[in-house]
Amino acid sequence: MDIDDPPVIYGLETQARALCSVPALDDSQQFIIGTQGLRVEHNQLHLLTFDADTNSVSKRIFDHGRDEIWSVSVAPQNPNLCATVFNRVTMDSGTNPSVAKRWCLWKLPEEEDNQTPRHRNSSEDALTSSSLSSVESLQSIGSIELEQQGEPRCLAFHPERTEALLVSDGGLYQLGLGSGEVRLLAHLPAKDGRSQVRYWHAAWNPHHSAQQVIAACDSGGLRGFDVRCPPSNGPVVVIDNAHNGQARCVDYNPNKQYYLASSGDDGAIRFWDTRQPSNPVKMLRLHKHWACCVQFNPYHDQLVLSGGTDAKVYLTNNRSISSEPVLSLDDDLDDDLDDDLDDYRDRKSSLSSRRQQQPELDEDRTVSVVEEHEDSVYAAVWCATDPWLFASLSYDGRLVISHVPKSEKYRILLLARTLTGAFHPLDY
Repeated sequence: MDIDDPPVIYGLETQARALCSVPALDDSQQFIIGTQGLRVEHNQLHLLTFDADTNSVSKRIFDHGRDEIWSVSVAPQNPNLCATVFNRVTMDSGTNPSVAKRWCLWKLPEEEDNQTPRHRNSSEDALTSSSLSSVESLQSIGSIELEQQGEPRCLAFHPERTEALLVSDGGLYQLGLGSGEVRLLAHLPAKDGRSQVRYWHAAWNPHHSAQQVIAACDSGGLRGFDVRCPPSNGPVVVIDNAHNGQARCVDYNPNKQYYLASSGDDGAIRFWDTRQPSNPVKMLRLHKHWACCVQFNPYHDQLVLSGGTDAKVYLTNNRSISSEPVLSLDDDLDDDLDDDLDDYRDRKSSLSSRRQQQPELDEDRTVSVVEEHEDSVYAAVWCATDPWLFASLSYDGRLVISHVPKSEKYRILLLARTLTGAFHPLDY
C-alpha cells in the first residue's frame, strides 16, 4: 500500500495572505507569496520551487519595501511578470504614517546561472530566518492612474492575451500590457442600476477566447460581463444574493463551459450554471466561518479546493457536476496496457472491493482536509504544472504544500484510462 507524501511546511517571519501559482515554462512546481507585515521595514515576495524528489523547497526573495501586500498574480504567458496590490505606507511631514492602496506590475529578474537557491528539507528548517538568503530587487514596470479607481483589490491576467483585469472599488478595468507599457482598454463601472457596488474578486472565462469575466460583489452577488460589448450594455450574467454577506472569490470551471464556483462570508461554496443562474446546481457547507477562496483543478475539474477563516482547507470531489462522465470503475481496462501500468489493475481490484464495502466512494465527497494551519486561510491554489499538488497560506505566514491522496489520484487515472485509453502526459 502506497503511503501519501507528507505535507511540506514553509514558514515566514511575518503575516501573509497573498499566494499564487507560477506557470513555469520548464514545468517546475513554483508558488509565490507576498508578505503583509504591518510594522516591518521590508515586506517581500518569496518565489518557492518545490522539488518532489527530495520533498524540499528552494526560494528566491524579492524586496517589496514597507508595502503590505494584499494580492499577487503572475502572467500565464510570462512567469517573470507579476502584479501586486498593496498598502503603501508613507510618513508625512510629522511622524504620522499615511496609507494608500496601490497596484503595480513588476518584472522578476532572471536567475543567475551561478546562483544556488537555498533548499529546505523539513518543516523545522523552513522556519529559519529569511535573512540567510540574499534579497533581490524587483523591477517596476509601472502602473497608471485610473479615473474613479478607488481601492484596488486584485489583478487577473488574461489567460491568452497580454491583457489584465484590475478589480477595484471603481469597477473593472481592462488593461493592455503590450509594448512595455500599461494602457486602459475599457472600464466597467461598479454600478448595479442606480446602486453603487464594490467588486472584490474576478476571473476570466477560459472558454471562447476568454471574452467574458465574472466578478464577486461585496453585496453577495455575482456579475458577469462580455468585454466585447459597450459598458453601457451592463452585465450579461446576474446572480443576486449568491451569498449571505460578501462574495469573496469566484472561479470558472476550466473544462466545462458555463459552470463556475463562488465562495463567501456565509461559509458556503456554491456552483452555478450561468444559463440558469436562479439557483446553484450544488452547494457545499464545509467551512464554519468565511470561505475566502475556491479554485477548480486546472486539469481534473471534479477536484475543488477551498480555504477559510476556520483555518481549514478542503479538497472535494464533485464529479456529479464535472466534465467527467458518470461511469463505473467496474468497466474493463484495455488489454494492451503498458507493463509499467500493470499495477493499476491491482489497484482497481482493491478499489472495487472497497467500493462494495463503501458505496459512498463513487459519490461526491470530501477527499481530504488540510489541518496544519492554525490561523485564517486566505489563499489555496493548485500548482500550475502538477495536477496533484496544491498549496495553502494562512495569515500567520505558514505555507503548506500538499498532495492529492494517492488513492484519489489512482481512482481518477483508472477512470480516465477506461474512458480514453490513454493517460494525460501530466498524469505520470
